[in-house]
Amino acid sequence: MILHVPRRHFLPQNTNVSAALVPAWRGLLCVFLATVHLLLNAGFAAPPTSAVPVSDGIMLPRNRANLSIPVEARVRELHVEEGQTVHKGDILAILYTESEELACERAAAQLKRAEVIHRSKLKLKETNGVAELDLIGAEVDLELAKIELRRSRAELRDKTLFAPWDGQVLRLLKSAGETANRGEKIIELIDYSTIYIDVYLDAQYLNVVRPGQRANISGDAVGPLPALATALMVDPVVEPGSGLTRVRLQMPNADLRIPTGLPVKVAFAVDETAKTAGSESR
Repeated sequence: MILHVPRRHFLPQNTNVSAALVPAWRGLLCVFLATVHLLLNAGFAAPPTSAVPVSDGIMLPRNRANLSIPVEARVRELHVEEGQTVHKGDILAILYTESEELACERAAAQLKRAEVIHRSKLKLKETNGVAELDLIGAEVDLELAKIELRRSRAELRDKTLFAPWDGQVLRLLKSAGETANRGEKIIELIDYSTIYIDVYLDAQYLNVVRPGQRANISGDAVGPLPALATALMVDPVVEPGSGLTRVRLQMPNADLRIPTGLPVKVAFAVDETAKTAGSESR
């Protein structure tokens, strides 16, 4: 929009000014108005900051699982106690019977026998001392023995509880001698060497909080000094009812000093990348 300013506002009628100076005054006025227009459009406001308020979060363990088996069985042995630290692959409990263990050993012996017979048939074949049908039969018996051994071992694995990852035994839900139904919880395992913090923010902060951004975590569970966490993911799906989105942060807890399941305060640090992007967009 062009602003027309009457000449009399700048030059009084009784002023003796050369007509040649009038275009110069008008040029200066145009420059002044253009400068004001640019400043207003640029937004002479306060510098951008992280507008994310201090939010409530909840601390969660990295892994937590209830271990069970796919069949009904009686707990034969428990190899752990509550609170014990375990490592990936450790045997936690045995639920197969002694007869099932013997069946696996029998399958292993049958495989050795089938291998010996097959090797002897091959040697006889070199001297044409064995019929082709007998050799094929020995090969089939060998394959069946291998399959039977794998089946027996799989049956034992199905009735053995292994630690799926490094962690700590949280609860023993069955004792030795008790029967566990199919899928029934036997041992509860937890890993909180890394803690997740879930916080729900208004959708307007989707472009402010980004993965990799740091935040200070404070609360009674953390201790007198705040801990440092890093944003792991920003959920791109906003809940339509509340207009909130979930942000997950992670925090190291190698010494297992900080417990989980407790509320904390989350204060996001200023994200310089977001500030720069916001300035350029204006």
